[in-house]
Amino acid sequence: MPIVEISIVPVGTGSPGVSSYIRAALEVIKKSGLNYSVNPMGTCIQGDWDKIFETIKKIHDTLADLGCVRMVTTIKIDDRRDKDQTMQEKVARISP
Repeated sequence: MPIVEISIVPVGTGSPGVSSYIRAALEVIKKSGLNYSVNPMGTCIQGDWDKIFETIKKIHDTLADLGCVRMVTTIKIDDRRDKDQTMQEKVARISP
């Protein structure tokens, strides 16, 4: 099951603060039912490929509905296929 880290930066919002857009994006992720973890620079999501990318599209649509006309999205994918491992298990392996 892939782990995807996304970072979405709303551009041209008229304000340097974008927390309202990020909160809206997180609501979309919560409603998706996918496992996720927020970090200071983005959000990690784990689950089905199609559902993850459907959720990213819904985030873009939601931000557009809020007036954001441009978004820059960075996506990193960890696609390990030899065994299943949750995000929490990956972190636990390196924690003291």
